[in-house]
Amino acid sequence: MSYGYVWIIIGAAQWAFLLFIGVLQYVRLDQRRGYEGKRVLENRSVQRQAASHLWWRRLQAARWLSATADGRDRGIIHRLLLDRHPGVQSAATSSLLRYADEDLISLILERLASRSTAVRLYQAGVLRQCSQVTVPLLLDRLRADVAPEQLHAYISLAASLDSLECVERVATLSTHQNAEVRVAVAKALQRFNNESSVIKLLTMLRDPDWRVRAQAARGLGVLHDERAIQDLLRALRDQTWWVRFRAGLALAALGDPGRAALDGARELSDRYARDMAAFVMGLSASSVTELSEG
Repeated sequence: MSYGYVWIIIGAAQWAFLLFIGVLQYVRLDQRRGYEGKRVLENRSVQRQAASHLWWRRLQAARWLSATADGRDRGIIHRLLLDRHPGVQSAATSSLLRYADEDLISLILERLASRSTAVRLYQAGVLRQCSQVTVPLLLDRLRADVAPEQLHAYISLAASLDSLECVERVATLSTHQNAEVRVAVAKALQRFNNESSVIKLLTMLRDPDWRVRAQAARGLGVLHDERAIQDLLRALRDQTWWVRFRAGLALAALGDPGRAALDGARELSDRYARDMAAFVMGLSASSVTELSEG
C-alpha cells in the first residue's frame, strides 16, 4: 500500500507542476496583451502629437520615440525627420539609435546639406553610431556628379566616420571641378594619417585655388610628415599670404627639422618668404599649435 501512495503523490505533483506552468504562461500572455494594448494607445498619442501645429508637442513626440522607437514607428520618425523645426529634427534623429533602416538614414543624408550647422553636427554624431548602415549609403553618394553643396556635406560626414573606405573614396575627389569640394577633401584627408593622404595633400599644394593650397599646407602640418618640408618651403613663396602663413605654421609643427628649414628660409631671396619665416619663428610653440588648429 505504501508504494501506491507514493505513486499517487508523484502523479499529483506532476499535475500541479503542469498546472503552474499553464497559469504562468497565461499570465505572461495576458501581460503581453496588456503591454501591446498600452503600446497601441501610446502610439496613437504620439501620432497626434507628431501632427500638432505646436512645435513643442512635436518635440515631445520625437523625444518619446528616442526612448521607445521600433519598426512600428517608422512612419512617425519619417515625418518628424522632415519637420521644419531644428529641435524636432534633432530629437527625431535620436530615435535612429533604437531603430534605423536604410530608408531613414537615406532621408537624413539627402537633406544633410540643407540642415542648420547644429542639426547637421548632431545628425553626423548619430550616423557615426549607425556606421554599419551609414557607410555603404554614403559610399554610393561620394561621386563627382553629386551637387557640390551635398557633396561637401557628405565629405565632412565621411571624415567623421573613421572609415578607410570612405576616405579612399573622398581622395578620388581631390581634383573635383568645384574648389569648395576640394577644400573639403583637403580637410577630410587631415583626419587620416597614411601615405595616401600625404601624397594627395602634396599634390593639392599645387592647386590653382589658394584656399585649397592653404588647407593642404595645414593638413601636411597636422600629419607631421617630414617628406613635406621641401614642398612647404616652396609654398612659402606663394603669392597668397594665407598659403604662406599656413606653410610656415606647418613647417613649425614638424618639429626640429621643420623649424630648421624655416630658420634657413629667413635667408631666402624672396622677401615675402623671408618675412613669413621670421614671423612664424617668432611665435611660441603654444601659439603655433593654437593658430594651426584655427
